[in-house]
Amino acid sequence: MKSLAIAILFSFLQLYTFAQCPGGQVTVNVAVATDSWGYESFWDLTPAGAGCGNGTLFSFGNISQIGCSGAGNQTANAGGYGNNMTTYETLGCLTIDNCYDINFVDDWGDGGSTFTVTIMGIDQGPFVGTGTGNVFNFCVTVPFINNVDMATADYEYTKIPLSQVGNIVQDGVISSNGAGNVTGATMNIEVLKGLTSVYNITSSPQNINAGASANYSLTSYTPAATGIYTIIYTSDIIESDEDLADNSISYILEVTDSVYARDNGINDFGGVGIGGGLEGHMGNLFEITNSQFLTSISALIDNSITNISGKNFEVEVYSTDVSGMPIMLLATSESKIINGMNQWYDLKLIPSLNLPSGTYLLAIKQDTNYQQQIGASSSISTSGTCWVSWTNQPWTLAETFGFDIALMIRANLNSIAEIDAILNKSLKIYPNPAQNILNISDLKIGSQIEIINNLGQIVLKKDIFSSEQSIDITSLKCGFYTLKSNSDLRIQTTKFVKN
Repeated sequence: MKSLAIAILFSFLQLYTFAQCPGGQVTVNVAVATDSWGYESFWDLTPAGAGCGNGTLFSFGNISQIGCSGAGNQTANAGGYGNNMTTYETLGCLTIDNCYDINFVDDWGDGGSTFTVTIMGIDQGPFVGTGTGNVFNFCVTVPFINNVDMATADYEYTKIPLSQVGNIVQDGVISSNGAGNVTGATMNIEVLKGLTSVYNITSSPQNINAGASANYSLTSYTPAATGIYTIIYTSDIIESDEDLADNSISYILEVTDSVYARDNGINDFGGVGIGGGLEGHMGNLFEITNSQFLTSISALIDNSITNISGKNFEVEVYSTDVSGMPIMLLATSESKIINGMNQWYDLKLIPSLNLPSGTYLLAIKQDTNYQQQIGASSSISTSGTCWVSWTNQPWTLAETFGFDIALMIRANLNSIAEIDAILNKSLKIYPNPAQNILNISDLKIGSQIEIINNLGQIVLKKDIFSSEQSIDITSLKCGFYTLKSNSDLRIQTTKFVKN
């Protein structure tokens, strides 16, 4: 019975494959999606490795003004594709196992076209054109009969304070990418905290026709403790799936005490700036679900495009309207001096800012003296969360300008109870008197300590990155000193003797 079913399905595949094409060929199409300047794109299809204009089988886009030699010329002004639209180009019947190149040329040099090849109506995945041009290769193959893949949106934060976390399970989509219909398609979600499974659920089954998709929504899961959580999605069907590589996806979320982040810690986009000579802002949105104190803001400065060492920068906090657009400046952080490449800076808010529930923008401010270089993750982004503005340009979403990124700007939160606990802690030092090493405990991470002599002179200054700190005081003269701890919450002092 099983052999008969396979034989019938294979006969169906032959009929589907060759109904419109000669034997050994299948139908191939390309969907071309443009940005706001569609007329800047040109492409042709050639045999693999031939190069643009050599053995051209098809030409599309702005043929008359760009062509193969128009990359980066910036001379095109009209024609070809429309703006912000998808055009479906038919390549007709192509020979199975033959390989071809899409030779993409951009007149301006900033890319902007996305190409999706379909074989027998089955999506083969997108190619994104960048720079002045690219070559995208594909080979014509007969699609799988039974094959499904998984898709879901990543959780929009990579780090989130426990006080703000909610449901971390996202809705999912299962698509049938083979030539046949599939039955009993289910989605399973498992959540791991570290290596321990803390949540597992499987959906009700659905039947999915070839080329179609089904939506899945399962019970939510909200973490109850800080830690590293891995959310794993897998799909299954009654038939034997012929490509298991696309049946599982996962993402990682860290539930923290205080850090709120959208970036993944990887500065793979390089320094993002607005442009020299312009005053402006670039920032991320963060949602506060439970009232918290914003104590400081962390930011990574790239400083690799031009040397901006010695420049000062600040971060501003804005309230927003229901769309997320910034509307009112609430606070400005302390100023920091840039002094290295790919370096994180922690900028305090003095005093800390009490944020009621709502959405807020944390934006680096750029003045007219230099171009800011903010680190950015391009491999992770959530639409509608990164905003930019500059002289004569009102607040606009970054993706409007082709930037699908998460800026490396993070919010650091503390609850009222946590702040009260810090305020009530005393600064502890030992030994006292001390000769060579002075040990200090109960420090606030992100604070700064100073040692002041009996003349009121600061003889040592140090930033604090741990609650415990040992300081070498061997070089200090014998006598009485004041140790001062300076944070955004309070100033603490204590006396010690150097002997």
